[in-house]
Amino acid sequence: MGKMTFFEAAIKVLEDAGGGPLHYREIAKRALERAYISPKGQTPDASLGAALYTHKKRTEARGLEPRVKNVGSGKFSLFSKSKFGTLKIIEENNTRVRKELHEKILSIHPRAFEHLIGRLLAEIGFEDVLVTNYSGDGGLDIEAELTVGGVTNVKTAVQAKRWKGNVSGKTVRELRGGLMIDQRGLIITTSSFTKDALKEAETEGKTPISLIDGEKLLDLLIENDIAVSKKKVSYHEIDLEFFNELEQESEVSPSGKSLGLWPLPGGQYAYVDTAVSMLKYITQAEPDQNQMIKWMMKTFPQTKSEKTIASYIRVLKTMKLINFDGETIIPTESGTQALTADAKDVFRDQLRLCLGGVDEYLEELTKKSMTLEESHEFFKNTLSVDWETDYQTKMRLTWLENVGAIAKKDGKYSLI
Repeated sequence: MGKMTFFEAAIKVLEDAGGGPLHYREIAKRALERAYISPKGQTPDASLGAALYTHKKRTEARGLEPRVKNVGSGKFSLFSKSKFGTLKIIEENNTRVRKELHEKILSIHPRAFEHLIGRLLAEIGFEDVLVTNYSGDGGLDIEAELTVGGVTNVKTAVQAKRWKGNVSGKTVRELRGGLMIDQRGLIITTSSFTKDALKEAETEGKTPISLIDGEKLLDLLIENDIAVSKKKVSYHEIDLEFFNELEQESEVSPSGKSLGLWPLPGGQYAYVDTAVSMLKYITQAEPDQNQMIKWMMKTFPQTKSEKTIASYIRVLKTMKLINFDGETIIPTESGTQALTADAKDVFRDQLRLCLGGVDEYLEELTKKSMTLEESHEFFKNTLSVDWETDYQTKMRLTWLENVGAIAKKDGKYSLI
């Protein structure tokens, strides 16, 4: 079996599993076990997850139904196409419009087609786009520059082929033969490319020629709102990710303590300092959530997402260091003590008081040291949870290191 792309492998794994749902890490694991993929990188699960998210985003941007759907917490399942209803109507309309767009492009004058491609190139990031004087002789149609990383300018020679027949390898060779020493080539067509053209474009030791076929051209035009317009439709559906997060926030251990804990900005060894800074601002300003979010963005510029900041605020609430008093955030008695006594002592006490498994874990460490894997199994058994990853275990261990309760030596965690 030939190797698949990450997305093709994900679809095959989900099909093997009866449609899912499966977490993208589990999908990657099965794809590797079954030799569907042979990745060169060190993080195939992240690459496969990115492929799934990108497919979903791009197909929805084109007004099409994706082949997969995200059912929350990194889990995906195959998407069953609608047989009726609003989504089916939208899908049928967009398929029809896509076909009509292709037919319309084939009917316009070749010169108009070159200007259409010029506008597309400018929209997707090319600069100094110049449509050359029209000759109709099949020569160079457009010149443009693509800036890479704000450093390198790639001069690009473009041929725009408004053809019904496929572009051959001969056309690729002719374009390459006409390139200047500092130019790269790009061929955009309304049709497709022969096997010879595809092979020729990627020949090692020769200047590479990029190819965009008719299907990809239509994708780019639609994604960038060129030659089509989008009408907004208010279509409501249940946000499963929201409910998943809500359940995680409200989940408690058998002892009534919280199961979830999150990091804070500033680096994993600065959690205490960051929490103290947040408490100082809250004590002085008694902000509402919007004011708190603005302060966090200003104080920690790397933090851009309001959703992420909300999780930071939730850390202090989980540890019962703050409360919401109507519209404002105020420190609890423990939060005030953290500013007047040893903050690490206060935070250590709050972790034991508020977070599931911490008290039991510290008690177990009086008997023996534990590795990460042993710690993870301990928390899962103590809390009767089936965590798919060791994220929550690592969060607990990192926080306990921050507050000076434990230390890691020779791969094992021990009490200090």
